Amino acid sequence: MNALRRWWRLALALVAIVIVAQVAVSVLVRTRRVHDFLVGQLSRAFGRPVEVGHFEAQLLPRPTLDAAAITVGEDPAFGSEYFLRAESLSAGFRWAGLLLGRFEFGTLSFSRPSLILVRNAEGRWNLERWLPPAKAASSGVFYGPQQATPSNHLRTIEFDDGRVGFKLENDKQAFALTGVVGRVEQVASGRWQLALEATPWRSGVALQSTGTLRVRGDVAGTSARLQPAQIQVHWGEASLADIFRLWRGQDYGVRGLFALDAILQSGLPGADGEVQPSPGAWTFSVQARAQQLHRWDLAERPDNPRLNAIVKGSFFSDGRAMLPARFTIEAPQSNLRGEFSVGGAPQKDLAIRLDSMGLQSADLLAWYRAFQSDVDDGITARQFFTGSATLRGWPPQIESAGFSSPGGTMKLPGIDGTVQIGALRGGRERSKLTIEPLRISWNSAMPGEPATAAKRKNAPDLRSAFTVGLTYDFASGEGGLTIEGRVPHGEQVLRMTTALGRVLNHGWEMSGEASASLQWNWAAGQRGRWNGKLGFSGAQLEIAGLNQPLLLEDVTLLFRNGQRTSEIARAQGFGANWSGEIVEVVARPQGTEASQQWQFRLRADRLDAADLDRWIGPRARPGWLQRLMSSLLGGSSSTTNVTASELLRRVSAEGELRIDDLTIEKLHLNQVRARGSLRELRFDVRDAEAEWAGGTVRGTAKAQFAPKVTYDVDVELDHVNLAQLPFAARLGGQASGKLRIATAGVGRDQLLSSLDGSADVRLTNVELRGWDVSASMADGTAHTGTTRWPAGSGVLLFRNRSVVLNDFQLEDRAQLTLLNGSITFGQDANLSVERATAGKHTPRPIGAGRVLKISGPLDGPRVSVENAVARQPAD
Repeated sequence: MNALRRWWRLALALVAIVIVAQVAVSVLVRTRRVHDFLVGQLSRAFGRPVEVGHFEAQLLPRPTLDAAAITVGEDPAFGSEYFLRAESLSAGFRWAGLLLGRFEFGTLSFSRPSLILVRNAEGRWNLERWLPPAKAASSGVFYGPQQATPSNHLRTIEFDDGRVGFKLENDKQAFALTGVVGRVEQVASGRWQLALEATPWRSGVALQSTGTLRVRGDVAGTSARLQPAQIQVHWGEASLADIFRLWRGQDYGVRGLFALDAILQSGLPGADGEVQPSPGAWTFSVQARAQQLHRWDLAERPDNPRLNAIVKGSFFSDGRAMLPARFTIEAPQSNLRGEFSVGGAPQKDLAIRLDSMGLQSADLLAWYRAFQSDVDDGITARQFFTGSATLRGWPPQIESAGFSSPGGTMKLPGIDGTVQIGALRGGRERSKLTIEPLRISWNSAMPGEPATAAKRKNAPDLRSAFTVGLTYDFASGEGGLTIEGRVPHGEQVLRMTTALGRVLNHGWEMSGEASASLQWNWAAGQRGRWNGKLGFSGAQLEIAGLNQPLLLEDVTLLFRNGQRTSEIARAQGFGANWSGEIVEVVARPQGTEASQQWQFRLRADRLDAADLDRWIGPRARPGWLQRLMSSLLGGSSSTTNVTASELLRRVSAEGELRIDDLTIEKLHLNQVRARGSLRELRFDVRDAEAEWAGGTVRGTAKAQFAPKVTYDVDVELDHVNLAQLPFAARLGGQASGKLRIATAGVGRDQLLSSLDGSADVRLTNVELRGWDVSASMADGTAHTGTTRWPAGSGVLLFRNRSVVLNDFQLEDRAQLTLLNGSITFGQDANLSVERATAGKHTPRPIGAGRVLKISGPLDGPRVSVENAVARQPAD
C-alpha cells in the first residue's frame, strides 16, 4: 500500500512537471528574445531571411515547434518577392543535436505553402541555392538512400496542399502547380530525395481534368546546380483539352486523353551505361501518349486515332545549344522517325530532320473521321506513303522534302467498285514544293447500267477521272492547287463529297455530265482565288423552291480571280430557252467589308406566266421563296433560319433581260427589253420597252418588298392597235398616251383590289364594230353596223377593280360622242354613249337627245337606246 502511494505521488509529480514545462515553454516561445532566437535558427536552416507571426510549442507526444504565418525571403539575385510562404510550419527537433549541444530541426511540415521558382537571365534557378550543399570535404557520387551525416541543418521537408508558381526573371507565368503534397528528404550529404504530387493549373482558364503530376527522384544541392540528379515524372489521367488550355490558355476544340512518363538525369550513367556527352548536360527520355482523339462536338468512336511519341536527347541548363534528340511518333499503322535540335534561339535554331516516314491511309482516314462530322462509315482506304523531310525555324519551315506512294484504292458509297488513286510523288526542289498531278478515277456506271456498255463501239465513256496537283513557292508565298477532269455523272461527285462529310449542294441537286479545269491560287497576305472553268452538258439542276428541274444543255461557270461568270449558251427553265451570262462583281468600298453583287444579261425565247405558276406555284405553298433563295445563296447555316425577305435583302443584282415573247394571262408582249436592279428589297426597272398590239410601250417600274409590298408603274403607249387588245375585240384604231398605276399586296386578288391609277389616252381612226351609233341615235333603236371617229381623247381611271370613263370624247368634225361608265376587270360593261356639240371649253350635249346603253359581258352585251334628260352646260 505504501509502495503504491509512493508511485502515485511520483506519477503526479511527473505530470505536474510536464504541465509546468508545457506552460513554461508556451510562455517562453512568445517572448521577444526566444522569438528572435527561433527566427534566427530558421533563417540559418533555410539560408534565407525568415519572418514568423508567432510561435507555439508543445512537448507531448513529442517536442514540436509550430510557426504561424511564416515567410521565407528571396535571394536578392532572383528578385524581392518572397521565396516561400505558408500558413503554418510544424518543426520537429533532432535529439542527437540537442544532446550534443546543437539546436537542429528535424522534419519541417508546411501547411498550405506557396513556393515561387524563379529562373534568372543566367539560366539559374533560385531552388539551386536553397537546398543546402554538402560539406566541402565530401567527394564522390552518391545515389539512393544512404546513411546521412549531420552536415546540414535541414533534414526533411513535408508539404501539404501547397502551391508552386513560376517566374522568368520578373515575368510571372500563368502556369502553376496546386494541391502539392509530398516530401523532400536529405538522404546523404548534399543529396535530396523528392516525392511530390501536384495538379497543374493556369490562371484565368477554367480547367476540368488536368490529371495528377507525380515527381520522384534524387537531386544534389546548391554547389552542383542540382547535379547529379535523376528525376522521374508521371503525368496521367489528363484531358487533352486541358493540356492545350494549360499550354496556350485557350481551347483548340480537341478532345482526348493524355499521359506522359519522363526520366530526367544528369551526372549519372544511363540505362545503357553511357554517361552524358559533356559536363553539365541533362539527358531526358519522354514518352507521351494520346488516345481517343476527336473534335469537341463529335462523339467518341472505337477507331478514334491515338499517338505514342518517344523522345530521347540531351540539353544544357545554362542555355547552350541542345544536342540532337531522337524522336519516334507511332500510330496504329503509321510511324515517323527522326531527330531535332534546338539552339539558344528556337525561332532561328530549331532543326527537325524526318529520316523515315511511313503513313497508312487508314490512319489518315481515322484522323479525318475524328475531326469531320457526318463521314460515312462505309468509306475505306488502302494506300501507303513514304518520305523524308528537313524543317528549320519557328514556326517550322520545310527546307527539303521528298515523299511518294505507289497508289491505292478507296471505297466510297454510291460508287460501283473502288476509286483508283494513282501513284503520288512530290517534294521540295529549291524554293518550290511540288506534288505532281495525282490521278483519281472510278467506274461511272449507274445502277441499272450494264458494266459492258463502255466496251461497245461508239458507246459513251463511263469512266470518271480527274487529276489534282499542288505547287507552292516558299520564297514568294504563292501557291496553286489544280483540278482537271471529267465525270459523266456529276451526281456521283456530290455523293462522294457528302459521304466525306462535305456537303456542297445545299438545297440543290445536279445530275449529268460535268467537266472541270480549275486552279486555286493564293499569295502571302491574300485570300485564295479560283481560276478556270466548270462545264455542264446535258445536266439537270434541281433547286429547292422550284417544282421542275433546270436543264443545262451547254453552260459554263468561269472563275477569274475568284469572280464567277455563268455563260449560258443553252438552258431550259420556266418553260423557256435561255442564253446569256451572269457575272459576279465584287465591290470593296473603303472602310467596309466586301459586298457581293451580280450583273446579268439574259435572253429567253418565250415566257408565259402560266408556266411560271407551274414552276413556282401553287401560291399557297408556304416558304417556296425562302427555300429558293436559301439554295441560290448557298444554304449555309446563316441562311437556313432567316426569313425570305431577309434572304432577298442580301441579293444585289443589276442587268438586262430580253424576252422574245412574253404572255401574262391575256396580255401578249413581243421583244421585251428591260434594264433594272434589285437591291435592299427594292426592284427598280429604269428602262423597259416592248412591242404590244402593233405598237410599242415604254416605261419604268418600282417595287418595294418591305416593310410593305408596293408597286408603281409608269408606261407610255405609242400607236397601239385597239383591235389587238384582249378586252377591245369590237374596237379598231390606234391609241397613244401615258399610263400610271400603283398597287400593293401579295397575290392576284390583293393586287387587283388595291389597283389605283389613271391613263391619259389619245385615239386616232377609232372604229366601233357592231353598232351604228348615228343611226341608233336618230331612230331611237339599236342598229348594227360600224361607227368611225377620226380622233378621240380622254382619261381612264383604275379603281374598284374597274376602268372608269368620264366624258371620254370621240371627235367627228364639229360633233362629239361622249362615253361614260365603267368596265370591270371581269369585262362586264356599263357604258352610255351620247352626242354633244363642241363648246368653247367643254362639250355641250345636244338637247334632250338619246343615249346608247351598253351593259353586260363585252362578248355579248345588251344594247338599247333611251331618251336622256338634257344636261346643263357648265359655266
